Amino acid sequence: MGFEQQVRAVLDRVVALPRGTRVLLGLVLGFSGLLALLRAVARLGVGAAPAGSALAYPYLVVVPGDVLWYPWTLLTAPFCETSIAEWLVSIATLALAAPFLEEQWGAVELAAFTGVVVGISNALAVALSLLLFLVLRSDLALFRTQFHGLEALQAAFLVAYAQLVPQHQLQLFGSRFSVQVRDLPMLYVGFSNVMCLLGFMSPFLLIQFGWLVAWAYLRFYQRHPSGVRGDASDTFAFVHWFPPLVHRPLGRVFDAVHGVVARLGLVPRGAKYTDLELSVGDEDAAPAAAPSGRAEAERRRAMALEALDQRMADAQAPGAPAPDARAPPADAAGAASSSSAT
Repeated sequence: MGFEQQVRAVLDRVVALPRGTRVLLGLVLGFSGLLALLRAVARLGVGAAPAGSALAYPYLVVVPGDVLWYPWTLLTAPFCETSIAEWLVSIATLALAAPFLEEQWGAVELAAFTGVVVGISNALAVALSLLLFLVLRSDLALFRTQFHGLEALQAAFLVAYAQLVPQHQLQLFGSRFSVQVRDLPMLYVGFSNVMCLLGFMSPFLLIQFGWLVAWAYLRFYQRHPSGVRGDASDTFAFVHWFPPLVHRPLGRVFDAVHGVVARLGLVPRGAKYTDLELSVGDEDAAPAAAPSGRAEAERRRAMALEALDQRMADAQAPGAPAPDARAPPADAAGAASSSSAT
């Protein structure tokens, strides 16, 4: 295959991507390209900004001490990558992971999920930096730290896949190793913990915030076409991110935290979500949760797993046409068929 054919094949694949995914890819290309251009101009000596660090561009990336003057960076910084390696990882993440989620949710929900995750994750990073400044009395956390990149969204995508297809097995290194999708978020969070302990708070801290924000959004707030909000199933309770050995002690702690944030009105409180931690800590004491929310979540998982299996089968079949990425989301199609049946 010649170079021209290879380029045409790549362009055909890009055009075949669903609209929301193409928009996210365009944002990464646009903002990362702008940042690279500004740094290249600085290297040529045009302007006084130092070329070596993204700190010189607080209007594109999040610099905690300057975010009050550039609040839009909470949403633009995730699409700014400062190296070729970061840029390639972000492009691969969006191209491989986003289309399936867009198929399940639709372009609008994918955009809402992305905005919530990256915006709140960056805001939490700024709040933590301010706290460190107040404790340490050093401007390192405020003016010599910057946050950028899609690490928070990468963790969020893993959480979304763990919600939709938790039992799916990934074969690694020629099928020598396998890992379940539900284990991937904590592997990524564990990697983040190691990097933070080694002193690399930025940008790896965003992985932990992305994991937490994505879980909270999918658990309590995401609205589905059927009218159900969130995912009240037992298997998506927060305590299930941790090993079974520590479920009971952690369940009591998480239940107390849930009670506090529920009283503050940050998350719903009621029988529908009693399985959040109570069903782990004391099965007999937990009231029966509303069955409709759980049944709806299980229906979505079954449909998502079927869709993922079909996409993988289509991808492996030689000469098979690419799946129609612009088809209506599976969740919406299921909701429409249920309504017409009734």
